[in-house]
This record gives sequence, C-alpha cells and structure tokens, in this order.
Amino acid sequence: MEDNEDRLQAAFIGLVHAFGVLRDDGTPCGQPMSVSSAHALCELADAGGINQRDLAQRLGLTTSTVSRLVDQFERRGWANRTADASGNDRRVKVIVLTDAGRRAASQVTTARAARFAELVALIDEKHREQVVASLEQLREAAVRLNDDPGRSE
Repeated sequence: MEDNEDRLQAAFIGLVHAFGVLRDDGTPCGQPMSVSSAHALCELADAGGINQRDLAQRLGLTTSTVSRLVDQFERRGWANRTADASGNDRRVKVIVLTDAGRRAASQVTTARAARFAELVALIDEKHREQVVASLEQLREAAVRLNDDPGRSE
C-alpha cells in the first residue's frame, strides 16, 4: 500500500510543479495574479455576491486570507463590500464584483478553459475519461479528509 502512497505523492507534487501552480508571477493559465485571487474572482462571479465567510469556505481558505484578497480586489476596483440585504447582521458584508471585476473574472475563465483544453488535447483520447474520473475521486477523498477533524497529517 505504501508504494501507492509514494506514487500518488510523487505524481501529485509533479503535477503541481509541472502545471505551474506554485508560480508567484501568475496563474498556470497566464493571468497576472495569484492562483487564490483567480479562484476567488471566479467564485465571486459565479455567486453574484457572497459574504467573506462563505467565500473562505468555498475556497478552503481562512477568513483572514479572504479578507486580504478582497482588500486587494477593492484597491484594484474589482469588488465592493456591501451591506447584507437580509439585514440580519449589519456586520456581515457581501462581496460583489464591479464591472471591472467581472471582466477580470471573465478573462480568467477564458484563459483557464483554453489552458485545460490544451492539457486535455495532450492526453490520449482513450485515457481522458479515466483521468477525469481519477481526479474526481481524488478530490472527493481530499474533501472527506479535510472534513474529518479527527484526522492528522
């Protein structure tokens, strides 16, 4: 079993490196921002408006990290914090993308789709479904691992 764990670890780390996830000068799809920023922009575009706590949960980040991201978005003119329409808690702010933020999110989405289309094209067609299914299983296992507070590294 350990052989599979070692192979998975090596393959996953190799993928992270090869795809460029660790680059600090932009996203793997060539956008001039951090990977966290790109994902946050896309989540905000999909949600249409969401509070910081929910955005942090969707991204698997801390609320303080998301707060810093939103601060950056506000400085760039990409987002605004607005009062929660429910009015239940005046401290809760909803993050909404501006027109410039929606354009930036659209650029990320377009670049991401192009990059993944290139990647898929390089995988032998008879293995594509298996690759996607394996990644889905890996994601589901990671969710279960992170949802179990009793587990340790």
